[in-house]
Order: sequence, then C-alpha cells, then structure tokens
Amino acid sequence: MTLTIGGGYVLHGDFSLIEWPNGPFFLEVAVDPNGGNNYSIVSSQQLLSVPYALYAQSAGNGFSGSYNDLTDLPEIPVVPANVSAFTNDAGYVTWAEMQQLLDSLNNIGYATLAEVQQLFDSLDHRIDSVENHIHELHDTTPVVSCPGMTSPLTDYDGNVYSTVQIGNQCWMKENLRTSHYADGTAISQGVTTSTTIPYRYKPDNNSMNVETHGYLYNWKAVMRTGVSSNANPSGVQGICPTGWHVPSNAEWTQLIDYVSSQSEYFCGGDSTKIAKALADNSGWVQNIYDCSVGSNQSSNNATGFSVRPSGYYIGSYSGFGSVSFIWSSTDYEEEGEAWYFSLFYGTTIVGRNGNNKFSAFSVRCLRD
Repeated sequence: MTLTIGGGYVLHGDFSLIEWPNGPFFLEVAVDPNGGNNYSIVSSQQLLSVPYALYAQSAGNGFSGSYNDLTDLPEIPVVPANVSAFTNDAGYVTWAEMQQLLDSLNNIGYATLAEVQQLFDSLDHRIDSVENHIHELHDTTPVVSCPGMTSPLTDYDGNVYSTVQIGNQCWMKENLRTSHYADGTAISQGVTTSTTIPYRYKPDNNSMNVETHGYLYNWKAVMRTGVSSNANPSGVQGICPTGWHVPSNAEWTQLIDYVSSQSEYFCGGDSTKIAKALADNSGWVQNIYDCSVGSNQSSNNATGFSVRPSGYYIGSYSGFGSVSFIWSSTDYEEEGEAWYFSLFYGTTIVGRNGNNKFSAFSVRCLRD
C-alpha cells in the first residue's frame, strides 16, 4: 500500500500549518476492517525524513527580493586595475571572482549550485594556469643563452630555459620542468614508483616548487624509449627538447674534469673542492664547514651551473633543500640502477653513484 503524505481526505487539522522544524513527528496508522469509524491503531512510527519541500514553501516567504535588496552586505574586495586577475577566455572564474564567492559563503552562508559548480570546475584549470603564469609575473631574470644559439631553449610546454657554456659543453642552467615530450606526448604525474611507466613528480610534493626546481622524473621518463648510453655525446634525446640530449656518465665526467682544471673554481686551492662552484647561491641548508655547499652560499655558483637542492622521490619525498640528484643516460654496474650526479649541502666535492631506476631525480639536458 502506498500513502501520499498530505493527500487524501482531511478529517481535522490543516496539514500546511504543521511546523516541521519543531518535531519530532510521528505517523500513526489506524484502520477499521469493517469500513466504519471504529479505528484501531496498527502502527505508530517516527518520521525520520520530514517533507522539507512543504517546509521550504513556507520558509520561502521569508525573503523574496534580490541579493542587492539586503542590508549589511559583506564588503567584497575589488582587484585593482593594474593587478592581473588571471582573467581567461575559457569560461572559468578569475581569482577575484573566486575570492568574492568564498567571501559570500563565509558571510551570508549560501551560494547557488551553479556558483559552487563554477568554482570547482575552475580549480584544476587554475592550478595549471598559476604554474604557467608564475614565471611571467615573478621571474625577471633575463634568459641567458650559450654562444652561437640563435633562439632561447624552449620546451613543448613553452617553458624557456637559460643555458650556460662550461668548457666545450652547452648545458641547461635550470632543471627541466616539462610535462610533455618534444612530440607532445604527455608525461603523467606519479603517485607511486615505477620502472616501466614514465612519471614526473613535484619536488617536495609541492607544485609551487616546479617553476624554480623543475620536476623530478623516474629513469623511464628520462630515457623514454632510449637505451643506456655512455657515449659522448650520448645520442639519447629522451625527455629533452629537440636538439638537446640526456647527458651520459662520460659527459658528466667531462664537466667535472673541466671545472677541476680551472683554478678559479677551486675552494681553498683544492681542485677536488668544486661543489660550491656548481651549486646555486641560495636555497641550501646552512652548513658551517668551509668549502661546503651550504656555507657562505653567496660565494657559490662561479660556473653559473646553478644546481638547486630539489630533493628526490623514492616512494616518499625527501632531501628538499639539502641535496640534488641529476640523472645520466648510463646504466650503473648494478642491475636496475643508473648513474647520477649529486651535490649535498654538507660536502665539498661532486658525487656520482648509481641508484634504482624507479627513483625520481632532476634532469639537465645538453645541447647536441
């Protein structure tokens, strides 16, 4: 049997006058098997879901004007005309509009479903947009190119990189931060490790670090379909832009040997203490030992190579601010490992070793 609440023949009372917020209320069922008026109660059950549509019908009489008819409206901030609000033509709300909506929610307690949906629809787009705009708005450092380059180094995503000539090699001066291969194939953002699926990761799991530190990549992402190479040049384009390649261990050796041969890059007159000359001059954990990367950081980076302490990912994030690991294209002696270049905040020398290929490290590319 189906009962329609509020329908049927009303014996007494007015259903529309029930004050639903003042419950609880019960549904009582009484019948007379003989069809008369001698009712017997057969059921009494609390109404756990009240007819809120009927309540809303009367509650709707509380205010029937527009939002602008209200008094004591919240003061919504206005973005100055000379400040970018990241306005776009893709149908998403701007930062200012999102702030207005959040202010409205905090101050008047409601927003329309369309407004809330618009806010959430915009968030993913906004995150990517912020990363794309940070460089434009905040990085005023001019792009530096190696001698002989006719145009700046640019990846598929439109990121522009400074480069630096060290000896006979032209290196990227920054860590790679592309989310695509040169042919436009996307590189997925990883949430776990893998040796067979190419992944990229945000340094210290923070998207705001990508602009300065680039992404971390597992070795599969770095090499793509390339095979191990210790040639000079490696011949492995892998993840690098067209005209550039992943450096082999032999090419890392060439860089280190050159810097070790130039006395202006020594620390304390020692040709092995060249880590400071390759490290960026800020962002490292402080260290008290002379000639270590973390000591007197303003004297770092004599070569202009600008190694940054981007940390690493091996199933969890670690080392941000204290270490930089950068991949090579060369297999290590141990199976499943590859060579990498490293700097630590507390050391004076350049490190090179092997690590598991599921690890995610930084990438620097070399010009062909």
